[in-house]
Amino acid sequence: MRHRRSWDRYRERHSFWLSGMTRGLARRMLIWILAISAVMAVMATSVQLFADYRRDVSDLEHAMRYIEENQLPGLADAAWNFNAAGLRVQLDGIGHSPWVAGATVRYGPNQSAELTTGVIDLDAREVIEFPLRRNVGTNAVVVGRISIAPNLRDLYGRTINRIAVVLSTQAVKSLVISISILFLTSGMITRHLTQMAEFAKSFEPSKDFTPFTLRRDPRTPHDELTVLADGLNDAYRRLYTAHEFEVDHNERLSEEVALRTAELRQAHQALAKIAITDRLTGLLNRLGLEEAFASEIARAERYGNPMTVILTDIDKFKSVNDSHGHQVGDTVLQEFAAILVREARGTDVVGRWGGEEFIILCPETDVEAASLVAERMRASVAAHAFSVVGGKTSSFGIAAFHGGDTETALVKRADDALYRAKEGGRNRVDREDGVRPVSGPA
Repeated sequence: MRHRRSWDRYRERHSFWLSGMTRGLARRMLIWILAISAVMAVMATSVQLFADYRRDVSDLEHAMRYIEENQLPGLADAAWNFNAAGLRVQLDGIGHSPWVAGATVRYGPNQSAELTTGVIDLDAREVIEFPLRRNVGTNAVVVGRISIAPNLRDLYGRTINRIAVVLSTQAVKSLVISISILFLTSGMITRHLTQMAEFAKSFEPSKDFTPFTLRRDPRTPHDELTVLADGLNDAYRRLYTAHEFEVDHNERLSEEVALRTAELRQAHQALAKIAITDRLTGLLNRLGLEEAFASEIARAERYGNPMTVILTDIDKFKSVNDSHGHQVGDTVLQEFAAILVREARGTDVVGRWGGEEFIILCPETDVEAASLVAERMRASVAAHAFSVVGGKTSSFGIAAFHGGDTETALVKRADDALYRAKEGGRNRVDREDGVRPVSGPA
């Protein structure tokens, strides 16, 4: 039975270690460790291979200097004496050098005679050429030339072999180190973090609080993980205590939120109304009219119903401000707006376009019916006695909606009609089609 319990404890601890190693953090740590080890291995390999390559190149250069200093004089004597056998022996000796792939000697008159050992391409860039000089008296005479092809193939082969060996060694070393570090990290940190994460996931305020304990030897000295576990337990206790406070206050907060939401909704509605209302006249302002335009144009396009726009303003309004001041001018605008609203139909939309200009949108109304509305408004304005200034007149321009019209195009045609009404003597109604209803003085 004792052995069975020991085996169960071992299996539990083994599975816990493995679960810690297969977590996302452990995998990422392994990847990072392998990446850093690979970079370090490549750097170390590069330095070592560069040093080895420089040593091989230095040995090659030393071999070429040895041939130049010790073997070329003998070749020069043999070439001076036309000793082909001696040239062959010395040339083969040079060819047996591990640093030489091949060599060619040219000698004789015009260097027409030639001997070759090994494999050499005289046109290759790597070929090294030395003159064969023989001292005749006090002069040095060139009696031939030797071309030597360095054995770069073996040089490169040794370098590649070293690369394979060093990289293999470094790869194995990096893998062993990475796995060792991973095991240490998993056993000392990752598996305990996983345990803490599982403990945090199991938090339910309604359950009794059970402090978190690390699954390790109780004799382990206190460290950062102990501090983290104590902090987790402290946070759990505070959350458990705060839960009761939260439950007690949730209902009160819900009532408060509902009350504030209703107030905000009312305030939003009030602000929305203020945003589209002209403060002076209480009518729709430019923003409100643009929204009405968009809605009515969309409806006219969808159902093919007629729609008409009336643009109007007070004739010679500037003289009111100049003669009586802006307060009187504001009063005149308020009275003018009231007349327009009074004479408009229930479906018409009346708003202040800007300054002394007002727009009346007439949905499902053709230009003939809109002309009657405008004429009625014009007559009411002409018959009204405005405060302080007395009688004033107004002019009206009418434009009907055509398929594809935009707000800008529609208002532009109404504005052109209003301009013709002004040019025609004011106190009159003009339509975009040039047909003018019977109105005030021409």
